[in-house]
Amino acid sequence: MQRAKKSVISKVALKEMLIRDLPELLKEDPLLRDYVASLFKENFAEKRTTEEEIKALLEEIKNLRIESEKRWEEHSKRFEEQTQILKEHSKRLEEHSKRIEEQTQILKEHSKRLEEQTQILKEHSKRLEEHSQILKEHSKKLEEHSQILKEHSKRLEEHSQILKEHSKKLEELSQGNKILMEEILALRKRQDVQIGALGARWGIKSEKTFRNAVKGLLEETFGVKVEHYETTDLEGEVFEGFPGKRVEIDLIIRDGELIVAEIKSSVSPADVLLFERKVKFFEKKEGRKVTRKIIISPMIDDEAKNFCKSLEITFYTDVPDKEEGL
Repeated sequence: MQRAKKSVISKVALKEMLIRDLPELLKEDPLLRDYVASLFKENFAEKRTTEEEIKALLEEIKNLRIESEKRWEEHSKRFEEQTQILKEHSKRLEEHSKRIEEQTQILKEHSKRLEEQTQILKEHSKRLEEHSQILKEHSKKLEEHSQILKEHSKRLEEHSQILKEHSKKLEELSQGNKILMEEILALRKRQDVQIGALGARWGIKSEKTFRNAVKGLLEETFGVKVEHYETTDLEGEVFEGFPGKRVEIDLIIRDGELIVAEIKSSVSPADVLLFERKVKFFEKKEGRKVTRKIIISPMIDDEAKNFCKSLEITFYTDVPDKEEGL
């Protein structure tokens, strides 16, 4: 069966070769052409003796050659397609190979890191073993300490009992002290109210007394005119949101120079801002420019002094070296 198949294939190949090449060989080789013609005459003399029959045979051979060439072209085209597919496969294989190499490199790096991590873990394990040994020793010591603490706890309980008895006595004393303190605080509160009222009256009287003394000194000794300016703030410019309040300031006039002065027993930042609003209100209402602003007080806190500096207000207080003249 195998030999028969090989023989058939050989005949087919021979036939295709004859169909493809015989016409050209007959044209090129006269002897071959005569030989083939003689064969036709010997074998087909009775059936095909005319020239038309030979032409028909040649035409059939030509058609067979064309069909063979057509099949050959199809085979060539398929072969080219397969070649292109193989090229694409080769390209993909190259890409896959490149990726595999990259993955291999990554795996090598990971392996190296794993080895390093393994070494680190070994060192950690060794340290943990050492720590475990230390913990065992500590546990033993803690047990000893626990025994000591138990003894201390027993003593503390005894002391607690004693303290409870003392606490009971202290509570009794505390209750008595509480009543006494309430009476003392009530008395102190009454004293604070009385002292505050006395201080307020003293401060107001001191301000008026000092203002009158300064006025008399300046007018009689230095020939300076001192006026007490008083008016109503109808729009609530000085006391914001409260129209109709009285505004009072002291004016010192000397050779065309207008000085506004404020004399108080104590000055806070709010007092400084209120004084500045009074000055602005006076300038706006009277149309006169103030050349200098002065605050005189025995007590001016630090923040109020900073406000005076920023608003260019000269202040005089109880410490001479802290006086500011702007």
